[in-house]
Amino acid sequence: MSPQLYAVSVSTHILAATIWIGGMLFLSLVLIPGLRQLDDPALRSRLIQTVGVRFRLVGWLCLGLLLFTGVTNLLTRGISVDLLAESAFWSGAYGRTLLLKLGVFGVILLISATHDWWIGPRAGDTARTRPGSPEALRLRRMAIWFGRVNAALSIAMLALGVLLARGLSVF
Repeated sequence: MSPQLYAVSVSTHILAATIWIGGMLFLSLVLIPGLRQLDDPALRSRLIQTVGVRFRLVGWLCLGLLLFTGVTNLLTRGISVDLLAESAFWSGAYGRTLLLKLGVFGVILLISATHDWWIGPRAGDTARTRPGSPEALRLRRMAIWFGRVNAALSIAMLALGVLLARGLSVF
């Protein structure tokens, strides 16, 4: 693969990670706390739903780009499918760090899917139909914690990516 294509792939990977992580941090540190200042719970719920649905589209696009460019980056760094099939690769420091990063990515996908298609919609529906109910509060707290855990895992994945790119490992 050409150096130019590799540069585009790495740049796209970094941009997708920036949008994904930055978006989650913006939502959890700025938007949600800011919306708590609104006195109208119906407006607050609509805003969270509207922004959440919009970020869900952007977020899943970023996750898809991260997967595609991650594979592309591995292949351009000389890590072939044949090498990935060798147990010796996975027993080395780079392979173990890569395996940890891939595992974290898999957990992020699982948490994102659960949040985006189960907890989030239920929390929004319950907040609209039974605002202030114990169920609405429970689902809102679940959605918040799923988002926080996902943000923390995303930052961990970012750190693992930096280690891999620099030829370092956690093991």
